[in-house]
Amino acid sequence: MKVAVSDPLLAALLDARNEDGGWPASKRGGSSTEVTALAVMALSTTGDPALGEATAAGRRWLVSRQRADGGWSSSAAVNESSWMTAPAVLALSSAPAGSAALRGGRWLLEREGQGLGWFARAWFWLFARARASDLDTELKGWPWSAGTFSWVEPTAYSLLALKKLGAALPEPGVRWRIGKGERVIYDRVCPGGGWNYGSRRVLGENLSPYADTTALALMAVHDRDRTDAIRQSLRVLEDLMKDARSGLALGWAALCFDLYGVSSAPWRHRLREQYSATQFLGRMKPLALAILALNGGAPMFRA
Repeated sequence: MKVAVSDPLLAALLDARNEDGGWPASKRGGSSTEVTALAVMALSTTGDPALGEATAAGRRWLVSRQRADGGWSSSAAVNESSWMTAPAVLALSSAPAGSAALRGGRWLLEREGQGLGWFARAWFWLFARARASDLDTELKGWPWSAGTFSWVEPTAYSLLALKKLGAALPEPGVRWRIGKGERVIYDRVCPGGGWNYGSRRVLGENLSPYADTTALALMAVHDRDRTDAIRQSLRVLEDLMKDARSGLALGWAALCFDLYGVSSAPWRHRLREQYSATQFLGRMKPLALAILALNGGAPMFRA
């Protein structure tokens, strides 16, 4: 089941690599920070020396794209550091370029989602029945871009990155910042379990969870006690995966179940089937995730 050098999945990933050493979201596109990070992690799981240069070139591309403030943007065309810093840190956390990962970790520590102003906070609490959402507005995770709302996916990614760095980040308040991000994850659990992209209830209506978001959120708190919400969300993820065909959902779910010690065999098998049927429509992110999952790459996300 493991992906070897001759495997079509690995051959497709290597074939899509750009001349600059990075990987695009789809073939012939510009190199993407997130996809390059996942591709580097995927190649690392093979343990094959023949892939050493491609892996090292991907790491060099990531290091070269680190911005002066320590963060990463999504691509060379974007001039602002963002949540893309988290996957870059994960990919570099165990590499010789550790100082780049530490700088990225410090950038993550200094960023948080935008809260409400004093007038909005007063209105929110005085007119509870008029609220569009019932979130705890005092909790702040990480946003997609600066000065915006905290969302589940960038918060989960950032938690994984900071936990991966562990004691290498001796900054005061690291544990506090991680705890704050975790509270955002717990606060956003949908009624019945699982996670939507940003909220659990809007305008009086419960929101439905999504498989990929649920898997990533569960991964972010895999090192914590299994509360009722976590156990319930694991069951929800299993239910969501019964008919799932998305490469992203299958990849994240397989990695998530592996972190929790639950068999991921059905989802790994389906990943193979889906790639054979669709080649993931030429998208590199699900391809990299598939290789990670098939090669038992969950430890790369372990705290």
